[in-house]
Amino acid sequence: MNSFRRGYNRIVYLTGIALIFITLGIEYFQYKHNQHLVLTDLKNRLDEHTFNINLRVRTVKGYVNGLKTIAESDLIYIKNFGTHSPLFSYLKEDENKKYYYLDAKDLKLDKSNFGNLIGLGSLENFSENLKIEVNMALFLNILFDVALKNNRGAVWIYYTSKNHFQNLYPWVPLPVNEYHKAVEEKAFFQNALPKNNPHRLNFWTPAYQDGSEYENPYQKGIVVTNSSPIYDNNQFLGTISLDLSVTELNRMMKRLDTLKGSLLLINKEHQILGMNGIDFQPETSQHIPHLEQLVSPEIIHRLDQQIAMPSEWFSFNYSSLIYIKDLHDAPWYVVYLGSESELFKEVFYDALQDILVITLVLIFVVGVGYLMVIRDFISPAQKLVDHIEKENQGLKSTLQNLPARWRPWFDIISRIFAENRSLLTNLENRVNVRTKQLQQKNIQLKQTLTNLKKAQDQMIVQEKLASLGALMAGIAHEIKNPLNFIINFSDLSLEYLQELKEKNPHMSEFISQIENNISKTYEHAERADSIVRGMLAHARGSTGEITSFNLNKLLSGAIELASIGFQGKEKNFTVKIIKNFDQILASFEGSEQDLFRVFLNIVNNACFAMMEKKSVLGSAYIPELVVTTRNKGKNVEIIFEDNGPGINPTFIKKIFDPFFTTKDPGKGTGLGLSLSYDIITHQHHGKMTVESKVGQYSRFIIELPLRAL
Repeated sequence: MNSFRRGYNRIVYLTGIALIFITLGIEYFQYKHNQHLVLTDLKNRLDEHTFNINLRVRTVKGYVNGLKTIAESDLIYIKNFGTHSPLFSYLKEDENKKYYYLDAKDLKLDKSNFGNLIGLGSLENFSENLKIEVNMALFLNILFDVALKNNRGAVWIYYTSKNHFQNLYPWVPLPVNEYHKAVEEKAFFQNALPKNNPHRLNFWTPAYQDGSEYENPYQKGIVVTNSSPIYDNNQFLGTISLDLSVTELNRMMKRLDTLKGSLLLINKEHQILGMNGIDFQPETSQHIPHLEQLVSPEIIHRLDQQIAMPSEWFSFNYSSLIYIKDLHDAPWYVVYLGSESELFKEVFYDALQDILVITLVLIFVVGVGYLMVIRDFISPAQKLVDHIEKENQGLKSTLQNLPARWRPWFDIISRIFAENRSLLTNLENRVNVRTKQLQQKNIQLKQTLTNLKKAQDQMIVQEKLASLGALMAGIAHEIKNPLNFIINFSDLSLEYLQELKEKNPHMSEFISQIENNISKTYEHAERADSIVRGMLAHARGSTGEITSFNLNKLLSGAIELASIGFQGKEKNFTVKIIKNFDQILASFEGSEQDLFRVFLNIVNNACFAMMEKKSVLGSAYIPELVVTTRNKGKNVEIIFEDNGPGINPTFIKKIFDPFFTTKDPGKGTGLGLSLSYDIITHQHHGKMTVESKVGQYSRFIIELPLRAL
């Protein structure tokens, strides 16, 4: 197989692979799209089911709130008009006058039409307010009947008073309904008390087993209660409550039995109020199931997270799906738990089938196309290439089994090569002559470029040194002579004071104070003189001599000189300088004067940038420069970090270019950092980099070898 055929085979192979990957990619996105459609459909079904459950809950809540409104209105009506319930006269007492109750024997009505009111105490001890409240409770009987019949799953509806009586519907005969104060300790009453419900809101209780030991014959299984507090003006009286059987909630949850997964109705206490996909019989259960009994702690943790931060979409936990939808009218949540593999199994098989069909079609189409291209193009093209190679070598080729439409191309190639061979001889002679001319020009250009580079470097150094020399000369002229005067006369004054102290012992304390003040003057003058000497040394220029010196000390001198010089020009500007020097730093070898210039330039630039930021922010901004040295074995790292305005990211790449500056015209030449970069990288074989964040900081990092290379 020739190289032309191999190349074509490689193209066909790669094309086939590419088509397969494109197919897989398209199918993958289609698969993901179908997954999304499945999830969207599932979410819509879950949201609709949640809406239906909430509608049932809202109905219960509406009835209870309606009864609350009627009860509080009845209290006003009874007070103002003295109306009494016909049932009030049927209230009886037990023999011991410990409790009173509604006597059903004398009533000619069906007991199923009213509830049994029973309470602690004696009728003769009724206060006027208690009579009004009892009449209000009796008036509610007919409404209790309507509320219970219109709310499927409702098992009890009742009014419970803080005055120790209860009107319970439907009728329960004595002594089963004997009033116990323990009723007032239950959640449906306690959660209505002003201290627990200061805003008088309707509420739902956690699920609980209906009834107590004394109510066993009439227990209705596991229930949840909706309650509303009743107030007479601002005086709490009791609660109206409706018990809803969890059996009804469970029945509603089982309407979605076709779901692939489990559907739970839980409350904020993690009690399960209904479920689909898991066997649960609340009407016969003696224990309230909890979420912790069915799912792992990891899933419970995920559920709590989604309850705290609702996402309105599915949460993926490993291979499981979680979806939570809260009910607006109850502190309950519809929770869906499903398996990805089970939910998307059909979508996966559909995608797999599509991939198989498309792959077979691609194999057929590519195979047929491959054979046709080999016959009509690849084979003649390979012969054409062979013909070109032989013509290039000056050989003759024989043409066999060549399609007629390809033969003119072979003739054209033969004629072109013959003409080219004639032209090539002339061209080679001309190229040789021109090449010699270009080589000579190239040598001249290299020499010119070298000379220009040297001239540029000299001009940069001379301009920098000239400006610095002028500055230092001015400082020396203005400061050096007064400093010498201060130093000399301070020294002379100290000698006079010593003689004066010996001659006047009684004034020794006063003279000592003067002597101390003059000593401080002498000390600070010596320090200023040291700074001036450093400036003059800097102005004299560099010899390039490599010496061994203390790098920390050199840095301190440069920082002090730069900051004092800058603050001298800007009277209202001060900068806080923090020195984090590595005290175990060994002696350093390099050009002391050149490095001094580098450090001076960087500190000057930092001060200038921080001054500009302070002019904008004012006193709220405190300029700060942190200088750090670190011993890194064979190298030393020096970091200058200021809290100035930072450097625009577009400027960082060219910040070390000659003549590049961000300062206003007349305030900078753009040569300082370029010169510094050359001293660090070329003269000392080190590295110099810059990092910055606009508005926060600029950081210049210098890394130098401890020993000169």
